[in-house]
Amino acid sequence: MPSRKRKNSKFKKIAIEWLKWISAIVPVLVFIYILYYYNQLDFLKKDKEVSSVTTVLDEKDSAKLAQVIEKTKFQEEFKIIENEWHLVGGIAIHNMEIENKTNRAAKSVDVEFKYLSDIQEALTTKTITIKKDLPPGKSTKITNVSVGFVNNAAVGCDPKVLTAKF
Repeated sequence: MPSRKRKNSKFKKIAIEWLKWISAIVPVLVFIYILYYYNQLDFLKKDKEVSSVTTVLDEKDSAKLAQVIEKTKFQEEFKIIENEWHLVGGIAIHNMEIENKTNRAAKSVDVEFKYLSDIQEALTTKTITIKKDLPPGKSTKITNVSVGFVNNAAVGCDPKVLTAKF
């Protein structure tokens, strides 16, 4: 009977060693499988190199022509019919009438004011946003628009509508 006890103890030693190794390896393999399943092993892949191509467009590019045509069409749809202005302590105050020829109401417009000297040279250019509803197909009177400080040498003003938000 003593030999049977030795075989049993030898089997237990081997089984315990195998169990230790399996209990150490299986969690690691499960963890790697979870990373693979949820696509979290991207750090092993090489990063793609970013490449960029720069092309210089010519002035005769059709996109640029389309932009110019669209801008002139827009300036025909929104016109400043009347513009009165005066300086109060160096601040320009405008009373104007803007005509909206489109079929949509505009919520605000960006207006560029170009102040001119006595020889019609541009002294200052300022752009402001006027937040007032402009009904479609009608002209709207806007009063007391303050543009800010302007050079006292300004004798004329050339306003034009740049953009409108509908």
